[in-house]
Amino acid sequence: MEKEFDRWNEIKKRLELSEPVSTLLPREREIWMCSLGRNLGFEQNGGGDNFSRPVLIVKKFNNQMFWAVPLSSKQKPYDFYFNLTDPSGEKVSLILAQIRLVSVKRLSRVLYELPNRDFEAVRSHLVTLIQSKPRTGRGFSTPPEIGGTL
Repeated sequence: MEKEFDRWNEIKKRLELSEPVSTLLPREREIWMCSLGRNLGFEQNGGGDNFSRPVLIVKKFNNQMFWAVPLSSKQKPYDFYFNLTDPSGEKVSLILAQIRLVSVKRLSRVLYELPNRDFEAVRSHLVTLIQSKPRTGRGFSTPPEIGGTL
């Protein structure tokens, strides 16, 4: 396990020293490959050589930073997951509880854009999740009734 943290740390140093490519101008609603790294506990990790995974750009603050929500290939019936189908027909989900501020330096390429209807449903669900009461017990509540397809 330690070896993966060391390898991620080297990649992270290289990303930090790199200049952001001026053509990487993410927009809200876009799904990008993003180097999320090797994380702790239940935090979503990236995979592959650069510890990358797809993320949805939820809120852009400027051309350097934005809020991103990681995607998973596993759909789950929890209120902090937003399940949908991607353009290739694969079932995916957005892990809303793992929203985070991300630098453009972590991005590698755009994959696709979420339809506006689905994006607005994701944002609405995210606001509801943020405004919900703290959890008790195991931490899961009833699944949302909304979802989307691309």
